Amino acid sequence: MIVYSLCDTTMEDKVKAHKSFKEVKHTRDTLKLLQIIKQYMYTNGSEERHTIHNQVMSTISLFRMRQEKGQLIQSFRDQFTAMRQVCEQLGLTIGQSEQGARAVLKGEGVMDPTTEQLNNAIE
Repeated sequence: MIVYSLCDTTMEDKVKAHKSFKEVKHTRDTLKLLQIIKQYMYTNGSEERHTIHNQVMSTISLFRMRQEKGQLIQSFRDQFTAMRQVCEQLGLTIGQSEQGARAVLKGEGVMDPTTEQLNNAIE
């Protein structure tokens, strides 16, 4: 849990308060710990209260990402991958999604689409 020891006290408090922290600590699951830390870094821990806002802000942040002058391509790739994982944790799908297809069909008056209608809308 070396990663946890590198956090400042505010982040440590947020991570300790996370519902999965006891399990992560017991199993020493470093990857899960990193996911929790990323979640708090990019959403400020308010993912359950402001889901739509966080989804919009995360999408904007993802599409505004630019490689900084002098930034290594590997560093930018890692930053991009981390931001994309945050978007996925918030329930966002980059590209076509079932949720988007349902919204399109609902706009066309189809409230309970069949699997075939859903697949056609996604395509």
